[in-house]
Amino acid sequence: MAIRRQQRLIFRCAMAFLLDEAGRLIRRHDGDFVRGAVFLAMAQATRPIGTAAGPAGPRAVRGISVRAIAQSLGLAYETTRRKTADLEALGLCQRVGDGLIASPAAFQGEAYRQDCELTRLGLDHLFRDLRAIGFDFSALDQVSPQMGGVRVPADPTEAANALVGDFLLRVLEGGAEPHGSMIDALVAVAMMIANAEFLTHDPELAWKFAGAETPPPDELRRPVPLTQLSNNLGLAHETVRRRVKRFVARGWAARSRGGYLFSMARQQDPEVIRTGLIVSQRFLQLLQALRQLGIGRPARPR
Repeated sequence: MAIRRQQRLIFRCAMAFLLDEAGRLIRRHDGDFVRGAVFLAMAQATRPIGTAAGPAGPRAVRGISVRAIAQSLGLAYETTRRKTADLEALGLCQRVGDGLIASPAAFQGEAYRQDCELTRLGLDHLFRDLRAIGFDFSALDQVSPQMGGVRVPADPTEAANALVGDFLLRVLEGGAEPHGSMIDALVAVAMMIANAEFLTHDPELAWKFAGAETPPPDELRRPVPLTQLSNNLGLAHETVRRRVKRFVARGWAARSRGGYLFSMARQQDPEVIRTGLIVSQRFLQLLQALRQLGIGRPARPR
């Protein structure tokens, strides 16, 4: 698959799915995006392979330090320390030796099962939408499903949840660089996707503007209101407003009738294009890993 020729389409599909997952993560942590990101980093590093403590369970997992979490997320140590203290007070993490692990309780019970099922439902919708626009799944056979050192549970639905969590974490970490911070990246991407949402679901237009070198013109994009961005992400309105105001000041976005448009010139910046290419590649790896679990493959006719 020539990813660059389809990069914009792949990126839009990837980010639309990821933003839904990020919004649920933020809401689960009462609108505190940083706390959610810290928990996700900890959970991915210390996720139990089994469903109970024991030789293959959480007690066999080495803890991760606050400093390691801070470095991986590009956060200040003190900010990360405060968030881990909040998580510990909520019973979502616990100390093991010199490190921390996500509490085994975070991977058990109704809330965890519901989270896994919602991720699985989101994946079903994702694969359905990809088929609707004529995505070529056969090209995934040329893509390695390697997702790094992801601790993948045996249950397919839990495994899918782990793979999606790793994808979300890797994108949050990598997307911060061109935009300034993880939360800036999240708001910026949410604007891009909302501006082009109807293009993504129109088979003809989706492929017409599918590549890195074929950006859609402004007259085909739709401004997004701050309230919609805030609701989509589960972030406070003021948090979103400050970021968008900063984007406008930098020339990255502009006010338009009915909301804001993220600058296409900014989206065509080589650094942003390069980051998008990395995200697109990781998204294809995620799709292939999921298909190897049997997720996303159309049912065989009886």
